Formats: sequence, structure tokens, C-alpha cells
Amino acid sequence: MPLDSDIADADSKLHVEFYEYEKEPYKGKPFVRIMTPGDKTNIIEAPVQEYHKRRFPRQWLYFATRNEETEAIGTPIEAWHKEQPETLNKFQRDELLILKFQTVEQIATASDAQLQRVGMGATGLREKARNYLATRNSSIASNQLEQTRKELEELKQQMAKLLAATGEPEPKRPGPGRPRKESVDVQYDASIGDAGHE
Repeated sequence: MPLDSDIADADSKLHVEFYEYEKEPYKGKPFVRIMTPGDKTNIIEAPVQEYHKRRFPRQWLYFATRNEETEAIGTPIEAWHKEQPETLNKFQRDELLILKFQTVEQIATASDAQLQRVGMGATGLREKARNYLATRNSSIASNQLEQTRKELEELKQQMAKLLAATGEPEPKRPGPGRPRKESVDVQYDASIGDAGHE
């Protein structure tokens, strides 16, 4: 069970896979396979317990609602290879898949120990994965921002048309800067010792 002091979130670096066991006496029962990407010598396979479902809720949800056509959670390595074949060549892709790295996020967050099994150039590959994700995320964010701006402009045009149809004048926008203060006429009455308002 993970310790409370485990602030490095080591579980997020694991490759966790829920599957149905295919041999007797557990045929059809859900099993879990836990391994560290890059380490083929330390693989845990066990029947699923409630503890596994709580520890790996995303992977369990993926298994429970699985579809044969769906893929792993994250950006598949295949997508990176298709978009940037000069950055991730076919041989690197195949090696990563053999070592059970399935997503670009797994490579970008891999530890040095995990990368030792990949071989020479693995740390550079991790940096390339981080750059790819940063570029991809920024392009998605800029596309979403552009879409939001277009929708806002359309809403402004629709609002102007509605106001024109109802005959109401378009509301005036205040000018730049602070609004002017209203002048207040105050006189001082010495006998009262207070300012009297007119």
C-alpha cells in the first residue's frame, strides 16, 4: 500500500493494466498487471482486489468501460511517431513499445532508472517527449482561445442585432480611466460645528 509520505506520486509512473485471465481456474476473472516501464524483470500479476481499484481508479474505469477499439490513457506513442517521424523513428518506437511504454506522457515523466533500460539517447528522448507535449498542449490551448474569440464575436453581433430589432440603443461603454467625482455643495456652519448639506 502506498505510504502517506510518497509525495513523488510513484504510482503515476507505473504501467498498470487490468485484464481478464484466460486460463483455469481463474478464467474470466479480472486480474491486474503492474510493472515499471523499462523493467521487464519486475512484473506483478494478481487477481483484482478492492485495493487495486482504489489505487488505480483511472485504469480500473478504463477496464470496466473498455472497448476493443480504445487505446491507453494519454497520447499514444504511435501518434507522436506519425506527427514527428524525424524525432521518434520506427526503431525507437518499437523499442519503447516492447518495454511497455504506451504513451508519450509515460516517457516524459520516466525516471532515470526507467530510461537506463531504453539505452543511449534515452534522456534526450525524454526531453523530446516533454517538448512534444508542451508544443501540442500550447497549440491546443491557442486553438481553443481562437475558437472562444470567434464565439464571443458572434455573440456580440447577435446582441447588436437583437438590440437593433427591439429599438433600444446600444449601451454606452464607459471611457478609459476613473469616473469623475460628483461635485457636492457643502457649507460649514460654525455654530453647529458641522458641515451642513444643501
